[in-house]
Formats: sequence, C-alpha cells, structure tokens
Amino acid sequence: MTNKNTLLNFFSLSDEYERRARFLPAVLTVLVVLPVALAFGIEMIQFVKLLLTGAGIAAILAVGISHLASAMGNKLQKTLWPDWPYDAPTNRWLSPDDPSRSLQQKKQWYASIKSLTGIDIARLVRLEDANEVRLAINDAVAIIRSKLWKHTSCEADLVRLRNIDYGYARNLTALRGIWVPAAFLSCGGCWVAWWWFNGDIFWAVVSTILAVLLPPVAFGVLPGYVRQKADYYAEAFFSAMGELNASE
Repeated sequence: MTNKNTLLNFFSLSDEYERRARFLPAVLTVLVVLPVALAFGIEMIQFVKLLLTGAGIAAILAVGISHLASAMGNKLQKTLWPDWPYDAPTNRWLSPDDPSRSLQQKKQWYASIKSLTGIDIARLVRLEDANEVRLAINDAVAIIRSKLWKHTSCEADLVRLRNIDYGYARNLTALRGIWVPAAFLSCGGCWVAWWWFNGDIFWAVVSTILAVLLPPVAFGVLPGYVRQKADYYAEAFFSAMGELNASE
C-alpha cells in the first residue's frame, strides 16, 4: 500500500480530483485503442493493470494525457461559456439580469454572501454599476468556494463531488479530439489485422461499433452533459452556502 501511495504521489494522483477528473478521462482515451492492440495479438492485460494503478510507462502516458485533458478542458470551457467565469452558472445565477432564478432567491443569496464575505451585492445592484456587480459576484464566489473547501459537512462534500463530476465531464469531452480519431484508426487497424494477419474478427466488430457510436456521443451528447454538470455544481454550491451561513 505504501509503494502504491508513493507512486500515486509521484504522478500527482493522490488527490481524488486528479484521479477522477483528469486521470480517468485520460485512461478512457488510451483504452480506445485497446481493440486494435488486441487484434494484433499484443498482450494488453498488464498494460491495463499498470494504467489503472498509476504505475509504469502506460501510466506516464496517461498522466501526460491527463494534463493535456486539463488544458483542453479549459479551452472547451471557454467555448461553452465565452465570458468564463462571469457567465458560468454559479456566477450567472447571481446576476440581477439573469431570469433563470427569482428575485426573491437572489435576495436571499445576496444576504448570505454579505454575511459570509462582507460583499454587499444588493447595494451595488441598486447603484446600477454592472461591471462592479459582476466583479463583486466573482470575488464573493471565490471566497465562499474557499470557505467550503475547508468546511466539513454533507453539503460541502457534495460540492466537492459535483466539482469532480464537472471536471470529469469537461475533460472527457475536451479529449474527444483525440479519442474520436483514435476510434477510427483503431477500427481501420482491426480490419487490417483480420484481413491480412488472421486477427480475431470480434475486435473488428467491437472497434466498428465504437467508431459508429463515439462521434455522436462526443459532439451531440457530451456538451449538454457538461452544461448539466455545471448546473448541478451551482445547485450544490448555493445549498452549501446557505448551510455555511447558518452554521457561522
């Protein structure tokens, strides 16, 4: 167990966010090429074991992709929310111009924010200083997020879980530029292995199914999934903010 923890620390995977939001999408990306490797008779069992435990050359590859996933995830984030972080759900729902939440709800949130941070968003709204309002909202969200990170409660734990879920969805979606082409290449390689090298047709069929299913999932399903996870995070954030305000 000690050796495993040492390896996880070495690869910066001791944190749950790193493992689930960055490393796991990287692992899934690498595994897209598993059918073609098996079709050519390459022993992959040990490769998969090492990949999943965070050790060996395969893990180094996956860790590298995990950092790429983070960078690509940030780029995707800016595509989905061009004015990030100001148009992210957590910030946007606090905006006086956003119609998705009631004025009464926003007043309650403003009161909690003032109590927790000293930032009076309601006063700035009355002054009609739109730029100062959005800056104040972002500052308040950052302060409360930091408080929740240190806070121990079921609500705060849910915020952390939702943050991991969002990171996973975002990074997996961002890596589609790698795993979708990889699925096509794997498919082609599997059929070559079957036709010219007496490979198992099972892997050719599996790779074909992946090549057909993954593109619509990547471009038609996952972007909405990322937005949904962002909304879930915002809901958990405001619930935990209310609990935090009541406890202080």
